[in-house]
This record gives sequence, structure tokens and C-alpha cells, in this order.
Amino acid sequence: MVRSAEHHLSSARAEAVINVANAVNSTLELDELFELTLSESIRAIPDADGGALFLFDPELRLLICRAYVNFDEKVEQIRLLPGESFTGDCFKSRKPILLSNRAEITGYPQSMRPENRQLLDRSMAMHPSNNSYRAMSVPLITAKGDCIGVVTLNGFAEAGIFTVADVELLETISGLAATALERASLYEAIKIKNSTFKTMIDYQQEQLVNMNSGQGLDVMLGQLFSVIRKPLSLLTVYGEVFNTSYIPEYTPPADEYLIRDGRQLLGKLLIYEEGQNVTKQTDDYFIQQSLLFFALEINRQAAARQVEQRYKTELMDNLMNGILAEGFLNRAKSLGLNTAGAFLPVAVQIGDPRPASPIDHLMRQNEMASFLEIEISRAFPGSLVVQRDQIYLLLLSVSLNSDYKQIYHRLSSIAEETGQFVQKGNGPAEEARFGVGRLVQRIEELPDSLQSATMTLKLMEESHCRERIADSSRFLFHRLIAGSSGKEVASFIAAFLGPINKYDREKGTELTKTLQAYCRNLQRPGQAAKELHIHPNTLQYRMKQISRLLDADLADPEVLLNLQLACRLAGDHPEAVDS
Repeated sequence: MVRSAEHHLSSARAEAVINVANAVNSTLELDELFELTLSESIRAIPDADGGALFLFDPELRLLICRAYVNFDEKVEQIRLLPGESFTGDCFKSRKPILLSNRAEITGYPQSMRPENRQLLDRSMAMHPSNNSYRAMSVPLITAKGDCIGVVTLNGFAEAGIFTVADVELLETISGLAATALERASLYEAIKIKNSTFKTMIDYQQEQLVNMNSGQGLDVMLGQLFSVIRKPLSLLTVYGEVFNTSYIPEYTPPADEYLIRDGRQLLGKLLIYEEGQNVTKQTDDYFIQQSLLFFALEINRQAAARQVEQRYKTELMDNLMNGILAEGFLNRAKSLGLNTAGAFLPVAVQIGDPRPASPIDHLMRQNEMASFLEIEISRAFPGSLVVQRDQIYLLLLSVSLNSDYKQIYHRLSSIAEETGQFVQKGNGPAEEARFGVGRLVQRIEELPDSLQSATMTLKLMEESHCRERIADSSRFLFHRLIAGSSGKEVASFIAAFLGPINKYDREKGTELTKTLQAYCRNLQRPGQAAKELHIHPNTLQYRMKQISRLLDADLADPEVLLNLQLACRLAGDHPEAVDS
């Protein structure tokens, strides 16, 4: 009778092993295999009515719950260290553990960390006992001898018992499951590789489509962001900046990649860290592929930009040289100039404080050109911006009935914004100057007006003009004198200021400086004294000295006019005073 019962039990266990073997060999899907291993193990052992399967994660160095029966979903959040609780101890020792009653479970020497204990208690709260009456853990050991995890079974019903035979049966089942899991993991790895490879191919094709369809760098950068999920910035040597999301100012990038075409630098790709975003191995592949596509797109756009720039430069050269051949207006229209209204030429110069490298210089120039194009097109639609010999030439298109004061006011605002823009960097301060020509209504008047704008810009620099903007009327006197020879101008200055300057050198006085301040502030001697930081009586005394040195009556209008002219000219020709 006993032998018959043992035979029946043995047959039942053999049948259970066969059922488990059939089940775990029926699939290569890991998640399904986890569920089958656990459910078939519980079915094979009569007094087991719950359990969990933990798999070891080599990267995290933790045991992770991958399947469970008769537990709350909170059990999935448990992360066990090797050696933590009897499940972790089973993994660490690679030996099965049998706990026959609750006292052995609660009194197990390898305790559980508080956070895991809390999760376990909450996951068993559905049971009246709030704990299991018995438990056993068996390691998952592959044919190669690697321990990959643990199967733990529980008994939540008070009646029942786990035997040594149950442990042996679970070991047999776990051996079958471990082999199946190893095979499924290989299959999963191949699946992941194939999926990754497909994603890479799809990514290449999508970027190629984006480039060929002219979607632009912003769309292409967004495509990269969609796969690596990190904030990105793309900077080109042409002054363009693209961002995929808001990046706080002064935030340093985590990684920086140069975009090159051979040895030629085209731009930079900046990658920022955000939260707990973990860098994946495939990210570098997507980044390297993107750098290639970015380089191709930047070169493509640059080629189109260079053609347009060449046409604009030729147009402006013809204008500067007064060559208004037939078809000039049509060419201007094709480049975006509105020829239906009036025109106002402007010459802009940005002081260059010797940048660190030619690349930085090129990037700065292109950045300024882009800034001016944006601001000018916003304030004066249908205008042209051309970079020519370190100067930016603006050909503003305005309506025929526009008020010049309003135009000048708008242009002054742009000049101020440009000045602020060029001083944003941390390097030496740069100056922005705007020389404005004459507002003209006929295309034939444009060459002279454009020459007037460039001459105004030149005179602003020579006279050390402090304002950011000036129009041609500001320097009419200078342009008039410019028609005279340098020798005649020097002779005129020396005739009126020479004796005073000689006296200053010999006596250490400041009569020349006093006369210049007096001429600048005619009818306002108090202002002249204030500018010189002297008392008005001192000013009167010095003027008498000057009158005596020149042997001239300073009240004579003709004498006073000559002195004014000499002082004004001396500001542009200081060497003539010394002579």
C-alpha cells in the first residue's frame, strides 16, 4: 500500500516535470517564459499557492522580480541585493533554502532592507495572515553553471507542508527553466539587435528624406532628439542656432561634437543632460550618423547661400560703380528687393577685436549678417543685406510717402539693438556704426547715395563719432573740406593755431584746448568753463591771452569764423597743429 502511494507520487512528480518541460520549451518570449515557469512550479507542488521569480540584473547588481502569483503588484518594485533575505541568500550561496514555518521565515538571519520589507508587507496584505506559513527558494542555474536568478514559492494556507522532495522537484523544474531562459535570453538579444539595426536603418532613411526634401536642420535635429531624448543645440559657422528644447543660459553641455567636412569646420552639436536620462550604447551611432547628415545639409545650404550672396555682391558692386545696365531692376527684384518705393542705403561696420581664430571670425561675421537680415526684414520688408569687404551694406526699401524721421528712428533702434548684440560676448567690446545715405526715389540716384553712406561711415570712424548712427548731413562740412588738398588745410590750421600751440609747448599752458572748447560753445562761455573745469574768470583771462598772441580781435566775426574752422579742422588733422 505504501509502495503504491510512493509510486503514485513519483508518477505525479514525473508528470509534473514533463508538463513543465513542455511548457517552458513552448515559447521563446521571456515574459511568457517567466510566467510559465512560476505557474507550472506552483501547479507541480500541492501545498504551494503563490510565489515570485527573481532574475539577476548584471548592470544593477540586483535581483529583480519578473513574475509573481498571489502577490500584489507592489512586489515588482522590490530590488534585492545578493544575500538579502532568504531569496537573496539563495542566489548568493547557489543552494536551495527550505523554511517550514512562519517562525523560520520571520527569524531568518539575513534580514530585508526596510524599503523592501515595506513593499513585501504591502504585497501580501491581501492574505489574512499578512505573511506566508512556509517558503522555499531554489537557484536558477544554467547548463554552463551560471546562477541567473531564484524561484521562491510560498504557502499562504495554514494547512500544508513543504518537504525535501518538494525542494528536489523545484530544483529539477528550475534547471529546466534556467536552460529555457538562457535560450530565450539569446533569442531576446538577437531580437533586440535586429530591432536596433532596423531602427538604425530607418533613422538613416528618415534623415536622408529630410535632407532631400529640404526640411532643414531644425527638423533633422528634432529627428535626432526623438531617438536619444536629450536636449540638443546645433550651431553653424553661418551664425545659425537651433535648439530642440529650452536650455537655461550658461548651462554647460555634457558633450560637444564638431561638425566637419574633412578639415573644414562647419559647426557644433551640443548635447545636454536632463534628469536621469541614461546614455544608451546606440546613442553614439545616431549622433555620428547625424553629424554626417548635418555636414551635408550645412554644405547644401551654404552653396545656395553663396550663389545668392555672389549675385547680391555683383548687384551692389554695379551700384557702387554706377553701372545700371538694362535688367538691373529685374535682377534686384529676383534677389528680394522691393523696387516699387523709395530707397535708403546704409553702410554698417562692426568693430573686430581680433577673434581667437579664423573660424571664430567667420562665425561672427555670419552671425552678424543673419542678425541684420532678421532685424532689417522685420522693420523694412523687401530690403537687401549684403556683406562686402568687412562692411554690411543695407539697401532699405521704404514706401514713397514715408516720413524720413520715422525711418531714421526705426533705424536708430536697430543700431542700438545691434550694438547690444555685439557686446553680448565675454571678449573685448566691439562697436557698431551705421552710416546712412540720402533717401532717394529714383534708381539712378542710388549710386551717389550709396557712396554717401560709405563716406559717412568712414567719417564717423575718423572723427571718433560716439553715436551709433549718423546720416550724410552730419558730415557735410568734413566732405566739403575733403575736396581741398591736405597741404592747404594744414597751412590754414597752422596760421591760426600755430602761435597758440607753440606758447603751450613753451609755457606748459592749455590755451589751444581752451580755444577749442570756447569755439564749441559759442554764446555759452559758462558751458566752456564747465567743460574745462575752470572758473569763468579764468576762461576770460585765457581768451585775452589768445587774443594777444594772435594779435587779433576775437569779437571780429571774420576772425572768430576762421578760428572756428581751424579748431574744427584740427580735430581731424592734429598733426597740422603741432607743425
